[in-house]
Amino acid sequence: MMTKEQTLMVLQVLKRKLQGLRIFRVIEELFSLYIIIKAFTADSQVNLLGVNFTEGRAIELMVLLLVIEFCLTRIQTNYKQVGQQLIETLKDLTEQEKQLVQQFKRY
Repeated sequence: MMTKEQTLMVLQVLKRKLQGLRIFRVIEELFSLYIIIKAFTADSQVNLLGVNFTEGRAIELMVLLLVIEFCLTRIQTNYKQVGQQLIETLKDLTEQEKQLVQQFKRY
């Protein structure tokens, strides 16, 4: 059994990981959008960041990015579930601790 301080520390670490994950997901989604636009506007060769790909290779890259997106979603879901379980164990929170819980719930 973790103490209240340890639980809050783990919750804070999970919050930071969710923040980093959010930034990583935004970058990945923008890159996916870039690839989709380039693939649909290209003829037989797709130029991505100065590298030429065939349409098939570009589609393979999009599929790989979809797999990455799925994995990131599963990681995010896991972090949220663990955080919710930790929050349920907390009782008698101060205002600062309540703010941390609210910040975590936003992610």
